This record gives sequence, C-alpha cells and structure tokens, in this order.
Amino acid sequence: MAVMVTLTLKTDVETYQKLHGQLLEAAIPAGMLFHSAHEADGNVSVVDFWPDAEAFQAFMAGPAGAGMQASGIPVPDDIKFTPLLNADSR
Repeated sequence: MAVMVTLTLKTDVETYQKLHGQLLEAAIPAGMLFHSAHEADGNVSVVDFWPDAEAFQAFMAGPAGAGMQASGIPVPDDIKFTPLLNADSR
C-alpha cells in the first residue's frame, strides 16, 4: 500500500540543496513516487510518497543514509508513515 512519508532533516537549506540531486537520482529507481521539501524553523521538512514503507526504509538504509552521513546530516528521528487510500497523479 502506498504511503506518505514525513520527516525533518536537521540541516540548513544550503546543505540539503547540495545533496538533493544525488538523492533524487537514487530515489527514483528505488521507487519514490513524489518528493517535496520546504524550510521549516531552520531545518528542512520533507513529504514524500513511496509505494510502501519497506521501499523507503531500504532507501534510507542505503543511498539516503550514506548521503546524509557524508553530508553530516543526522538520520531523522521523526519519520512518520501514513497509509494512503490512493496516490494519483495528474
């Protein structure tokens, strides 16, 4: 079942933007359906859509975790999965 994933990256926008392209290139083949992010209280708040929680967790255990570690971004401690009734695009 598709899920909405919300989390906070404890980093500034500049550091996030430097890592964004690299992670996006890895996330799309890993199954990510949609990604968005915005600045929130000096951090970066993320809302993603994935086919299931397992696909997101595998991405975090692999490319995302490695990229965040290399950039000095701590692993998010507020990851939340919301099961979706549907996830349609235009």
